[in-house]
Amino acid sequence: MANVDPDALLQMLRDPNREALEIAAVAGASREEAARASLLVLGMGKAKPQEVLRLPASLALAALRAAAAARRGDFLAVAAGHPSKDVAKEAKRALYLLKMRGVSVPELQRQAPAPAPAPVEPPLPCFASTLDGQGERALWIARHVPAKGVEVAQAVISDRKGLLSLQLGQLGRKEYRAFGRDLVGRGNEMGVAEIDFEQAKSLLVAAGHLNETAGTPLPEGAAGWLARLGPASPPSDPAERFPRLAEDEERAACEASGQLHELPLVRGWLADEDALRALALKLDEIGVSSLYVDERQRAQATLGALEDAVERHFDAAKRAVWASRLFSLADHLDRAGALAHAGQAAAAARALRASVPATHIPFARLLFEKAFPPPPARSEPPAGPESLLVAPPVR
Repeated sequence: MANVDPDALLQMLRDPNREALEIAAVAGASREEAARASLLVLGMGKAKPQEVLRLPASLALAALRAAAAARRGDFLAVAAGHPSKDVAKEAKRALYLLKMRGVSVPELQRQAPAPAPAPVEPPLPCFASTLDGQGERALWIARHVPAKGVEVAQAVISDRKGLLSLQLGQLGRKEYRAFGRDLVGRGNEMGVAEIDFEQAKSLLVAAGHLNETAGTPLPEGAAGWLARLGPASPPSDPAERFPRLAEDEERAACEASGQLHELPLVRGWLADEDALRALALKLDEIGVSSLYVDERQRAQATLGALEDAVERHFDAAKRAVWASRLFSLADHLDRAGALAHAGQAAAAARALRASVPATHIPFARLLFEKAFPPPPARSEPPAGPESLLVAPPVR
């Protein structure tokens, strides 16, 4: 605020020969503010008290002098709420002096102290399972609800269809902590890991968008719930964490990718049902066909049918889907400390993206071979091999 004598400025405001521009220069205000203050002072008997709140501090202090002289207690009471502390303090002092002189003045309303800010709740952990062989995973996302505890949403999402199911419930904070410990404790069999709220929201919002492109209807009530979650950044691509290895290491990791099927998380992974059904029909035909003169020819035909099914299944679209699933699996295994298996999953994913023949990727072959295990060994070995469903080495 400009260091201006309020009484001197008041005289200028009352002088009809003073230009508003001159007053503005002295008060450090605009020409419009100076003109408004002059009108306020000259018409103090009928001036609206709220007008003082629109004046800068220098002009408001001069107007207070005029209000005190006119015994305008209502004007001073309003000025006590001026944003300038100097103006507010001077208005209260002027009110006190009027009261001491026997003038009836309004009682100033005491401002209630600002409520203490609500304590910031620490963010709640959320949880996600890894993808299964059908590209589905479970998510548990939690958020604080004032006076209600914790809202828990349990969702199932698909990497091809989007959000498949959504259930909402309420838990107490202690109950949710126990619930989370139980989920993580079952991590080995379900592949559940803790994630933060933003990650969970990102996965759910992305799944909701996928419903639109896939033509899958959202579960009842899901649209409104997703809207309340708000926008989210796209999920990070786990492939970025797994650059290609040196040539020998890359080949070895891909050749060992069949070991992934021994993990509890992957034992149930199989190729799509329609592809397996088509292969089963073909194998049935080979099994009863009279075109083969011996079991060796039948086994060779079986192997050929398998390899043909594997290659036809892994077209460009399926390669993209399965590579994404493998990178997601690699991310989970890496965070769980299973570094060798994580490397195998990532190598198999990169091989799929690089258009390596699917029959040369053990992980891909076993998605079919697991569904058609060889018959039990006989007491006497046959003349030819029992089964030729053996993955060839990666070239």
